[in-house]
This record gives sequence, C-alpha cells and structure tokens, in this order.
Amino acid sequence: MITRTRTFLTASFLLMTPMVQAALGWHGPEPFRLDRLDGRQFDYNKESFLQRLSFTEQPLQGQQLWWQQNGWYGSGGSSRGKEFYIHSLLQQRLTFDAPVFLGVRHKRSEDLDGVYDRTLFGAGYQSSQGWDLGIWGEVNAAKEDMDIQLEANRVFADGSWLTGAVVFTDLQYNSKTYGENRYQQYPITLYATGGTELAGQRLAAFVNLNLKARYDNLEQQQSFSDEQVSAGISWQRKLTEQHQLTLEAQGLYGKRSAEALTEQSEALSWQLTRRFQQLTLEWQWFAHAQQPALGLQASRLDENDSRFAAGDRAAEYRREAFAYFRLERPWSEQWSWRPTFYAGYASVRSELRIHSDEPLHDRAWLGKFSPNWVWHLSAQSGAYLLINPTVKLHNLQFGGGNIQVHIPF
Repeated sequence: MITRTRTFLTASFLLMTPMVQAALGWHGPEPFRLDRLDGRQFDYNKESFLQRLSFTEQPLQGQQLWWQQNGWYGSGGSSRGKEFYIHSLLQQRLTFDAPVFLGVRHKRSEDLDGVYDRTLFGAGYQSSQGWDLGIWGEVNAAKEDMDIQLEANRVFADGSWLTGAVVFTDLQYNSKTYGENRYQQYPITLYATGGTELAGQRLAAFVNLNLKARYDNLEQQQSFSDEQVSAGISWQRKLTEQHQLTLEAQGLYGKRSAEALTEQSEALSWQLTRRFQQLTLEWQWFAHAQQPALGLQASRLDENDSRFAAGDRAAEYRREAFAYFRLERPWSEQWSWRPTFYAGYASVRSELRIHSDEPLHDRAWLGKFSPNWVWHLSAQSGAYLLINPTVKLHNLQFGGGNIQVHIPF
C-alpha cells in the first residue's frame, strides 16, 4: 500500500530571497548546464532585482529539509514589458511497505545565466532508521543531455539532518552526441547541506561546488572552461515568544573562459569572473493582531566580462539595499490581505547588453507597493493562492502582476 511521506511545504518550498537563491542551492544541487555558455537571454534593468524581490514568498521561515517535502510552489509575474519571471518547484515522493521509494522533482527557475528547467526521476532504499540512498536521473529524449545524481539523506533523533549528493552532468555526451563537439573534462557537482536546532535557534547551511569542466565546440572553434562555487547559511532565533529574527546570507563565485582553437579564431577568446553576495534580515512580531514584519536585504553583483568591459571594470555592477514592511490583515476565514511596502537604493551599471546597444548607468531610489490578496484554499494543508498586482512608487506606474500558488500534496 502506497503512503505519502510527511509534508512540510509550509516552510521550505517558499522563495525567501530574489531570483538567485533558488539557483545557489537551497533546494538541492545546482549542476553545470551546457547552455550556461550562451549567457543570459535577457538584460537587467535598474528595477530587475526589486521586481523579483516583490514576487517572492514571505515571511522568511528558515531552511528545513527539502527532500521530504511533497507539493508544488509556483510564482510567476511580469517583470517588464517583454519578460516574465517564473519560479516553480514540484516534488512527489512515494514510499511503500517495502523499504524503497520512488520520486519525481521538477524545477523551473532562473539564475545569473538565464532561465532553465530541471526534471528528475528517482528511486532508492529508505531505511527505518532515518536515512536513505537514492539515484536520480534527468531523463531527456537526447541521451547526450542525461544527468545522473547520487544522493544520501539522514535525519537524526534530535531533528538535525544532513544531505550529500554528487551530480554527473551530460554523463554520456561524448559517446551519444551527433556532432563533433566534446567534453575534455566532464562537469561534476558536489553538494552538501544540513540543519539543526540548538538552544532555541535554527541553523542551516549548504555548499554547491561545480568542479572545473572543459568543453570543445568545434563549430565555434572555441574551448570553454567553467567552474563555480556557491554557499549559504540561515539562522533563525526566537527573541521572545512574540518576536523572531531570521538571517540568511549566501554567495557565489564563478570563473568561465573561452580559448580559440585556431589562430584564425583568436578574437573569440574571452574571460568572465562573477561574484555575488546577498544578505537578508527579517524581524517578525507574532503577538500583534496584524503580525507586522520588517525586512532588510542587501545585494552585490560584479561580473567582469572581457567581451564587454576591459581590465578590472565590471561589465555588470550592482549595489542594492532594500527595506520592506509587511502586515497581515484577515478579511474572512478564506481571504486575507498582506500589504507590503518596499523602498531602497540601487546603484547599477551594465555594459553587458544583449537586446540594447545602450549601456545602463543609473543610481536611484526605488519603491514599490504589493497589496497581496491571499485566498486560503485549505486550512488543513496550508494551500493558498496569492494575487499580487503591484505599483512602482518611484514613478507611479504599474509594477507587474504576480500570482503565487502553494499546494502541499
């Protein structure tokens, strides 16, 4: 008889920082993908990070073990006239009378290299002692694009947990591709995450390491290399029975380059170095009838790309700090209103323009209002639908519409 594993989606399938968090590794390994080498398919403007912040779920809940959570969380909204931001996480994991499990995971999101999809099917051994071993695969029609992920999970008696994974990306590429392009060094990802509760505090952390990969594209006469590491830490503490403080910090460092395979293609050589850091702090007051919360978020991005900016000058430069204030006001048993105000300052410079010849240089105060009407679909499971048309306060224009869906299975 099939039974569903326990579900905890009310906490950790929520997006807690802008678009980069989902890519850094809070919800599982983030392996190398070949289309990274093409770069972002869109340009950032001065409001890009604020838009994504206002489309993410709040409040901060602190990180919990993601691999036991069954359900679907989706967030989608218009980030600008010709672009749509989507982040979606889905997981269903089944257990049986025998000590085995089957599962499926799907993620649709974006990172600093653009939008992507990842769908995994898995199976493995589940012990009654709180640990399991599994093998997951990203199955594609083209065998050259298939990934294999080996994963081990452990929950301890005190509630602490650990996860480790190894991802072999494009495992059969060289022998299954139709073309002449080849990996000279296959991409491998090492991933670890864990969490614990100690003296009234909840701690969690992850590290995601993309080992160096080398890929020869004979059609373009270029040899590419790519390596990247990201890490994050989450800390949550109840200051009193009425107040709670949550802090999350994360960062990413990556290097990428292209070298010409022939002297005729020497002009195609380039180098990219990327550094990203983000810090989010949120205070919540539970005892008040409207549960006010105050959050602060600071982000920093430097992308040195020799194709767009020479020397030490960053082709993509962002320094941003935003504060937000949120209230929760119930209307009925099924509806509530969650107005949220955002205000902050952004200093941005972008020479890396795909769809425009004009570089972006801007420093500005930015503000936004998100009304957030929440339809509580099920009090038992915590399922809801959130409708969020937004207004940009710095120029009194429509700030894009957003819908969020949260459905535990």
